[in-house]
Amino acid sequence: YNSLEYFHKNAWTETNKNASMPSAISVVSDSKFWGSSATVFDGSYFKIKQIQLGYTLPHKWTQKIFISNLRVYASLDDYFTFSKYPGMDPETASSGRADSIGFDKGSYPTRKKAVIGINIAF
Repeated sequence: YNSLEYFHKNAWTETNKNASMPSAISVVSDSKFWGSSATVFDGSYFKIKQIQLGYTLPHKWTQKIFISNLRVYASLDDYFTFSKYPGMDPETASSGRADSIGFDKGSYPTRKKAVIGINIAF
């Protein structure tokens, strides 16, 4: 299983006898554990999907170099997620298979994207 790091950090070991999770070795093949309430976490989150900051240069500056419009911008996509969810991304906590909906089996988080650009009109 490609499980959450949370389970491994909080698993029972000889040195961690007050752990909140059972031994990692004992639950690897235990389907009853993975489908129980022990693996349920609050998946609520707030995500800023896109922030864009841009500036259009004044026409009196751009007309001198024969440009009718010049805009520079920067954009951040899927950059900020606020959540207490212990996994990587609560939005992708399901593999998409019907038998796995709601189970985080180590799916990849949503990719973050930074874009800078220039729009020029002649």
